Amino acid sequence: MSRLILVAAVAIIAIALALVVYVTPPKSNVATAPRTTPSPSAATSAATLTCPPTELKLTGAYEECASIDKGQSCPTSFDQPKVVLLRGTKDQFLLYIELNGSYHGPGTYPLVPWPHPSLGVPDGVAKVAIREYISGRLWESSAGSLTIDNLANSGWVYAGLGASPNSPVQVDLNIAGWWACS
Repeated sequence: MSRLILVAAVAIIAIALALVVYVTPPKSNVATAPRTTPSPSAATSAATLTCPPTELKLTGAYEECASIDKGQSCPTSFDQPKVVLLRGTKDQFLLYIELNGSYHGPGTYPLVPWPHPSLGVPDGVAKVAIREYISGRLWESSAGSLTIDNLANSGWVYAGLGASPNSPVQVDLNIAGWWACS
């Protein structure tokens, strides 16, 4: 019973952190990925950026909506990352979702700083990452939540992601919305 209370408390704290991270405007000194021209959605502030329900909202280092193109790798197990191609207004991204050692069925999982600097480690931590397709720059989840549906191939993600491995709640990029791997 105490473990259930601990898991619930961690989930509540992670969701509260994600909400704070999501509503906090990005700092102006955050380094952004190199871009030749701003995307049309970049002129829209994060507060007014509205994405369709079938797209992910990216704010911070990028300000755009990204549609789910297709699953690059959709293993049945969460021990290997699910990899989804996302297409933004100007940029393309890869979305990684992994629950190596922590998947216990459909539900919501807290996102916390990674104890190891990479995917593929069975450390019992839910992980979300975004890689900018052209530059290869990677952001790793450090706060938020990941929801897995009953079919284990889609759900919702609200995450604050940092650019450096094992960063304690460093947030350079926020993502929010529906994901699917098929």
